[in-house]
Amino acid sequence: MGDLKRYLSGGHNAAEIRWHLALLIAGYWGLVLCAWLGYPAENHFSVMTRMLSALGSFEDRHNPHWYWVFSVAMVYCGVCMVPVMLYVRRRLSAVSAWGASVGAFFFLAGCGAIVLTGLFPYAHRDFLGWQLAHLHMNAAALITACFTLGVLWHGVLLLQDRFSRNTYGRQGGHSYLRFIGPFVICAPVMFAVGQRIRWQAVLDGDMSAALGGMAHFPFLEYIAIWTLSVFVVWFTVVLPHPGESEDQ
Repeated sequence: MGDLKRYLSGGHNAAEIRWHLALLIAGYWGLVLCAWLGYPAENHFSVMTRMLSALGSFEDRHNPHWYWVFSVAMVYCGVCMVPVMLYVRRRLSAVSAWGASVGAFFFLAGCGAIVLTGLFPYAHRDFLGWQLAHLHMNAAALITACFTLGVLWHGVLLLQDRFSRNTYGRQGGHSYLRFIGPFVICAPVMFAVGQRIRWQAVLDGDMSAALGGMAHFPFLEYIAIWTLSVFVVWFTVVLPHPGESEDQ
């Protein structure tokens, strides 16, 4: 029970967080694969023409029998990612306690939004006066906003620390170059997604419509999700542990 509480609060050691990340990625993409395998062949699912959310739609034209598997995948992903973000906050507290907490807020809000996309399937049905598809798209927009802000915030936080306190350099001679990779892979994808967002809809407060441009290029959504998966794993793994030497 003690270990479980430690894991839930992000208190993993280096080996444990790697296992957690492996279970997160394998479990999520394994469930997505199962939802895809259950998608009716006659509905012609393709990453080039269908958004990922189609796997979680119970409409007859999408995935009426196995949509719930995708819902489980999203809830599983959001819930399992929470300890990872708490782990990131703990590791970055050495750089800035308040900065790490703000970054964790963005990422945890994104985790909550991932759960909501699973709880509200993409379907044109009413739910307590709201359309499920609208709720789903608003949750998806929140994922985009929260993780984009989280990535940018952590990048600025580390860059500022490198040229001021140099926290990790003083602790054990760690090179900040280890952090470049995760942000480099995110930058072009974030730029491409930004080109597809309808910013006027954002200003109008219609987050669902803001992602409407993505529907004309569904494959970009998959690239963004794969990139986020890589970022979460890569960034988390390269965070130094107290007492860890550069060659470990």
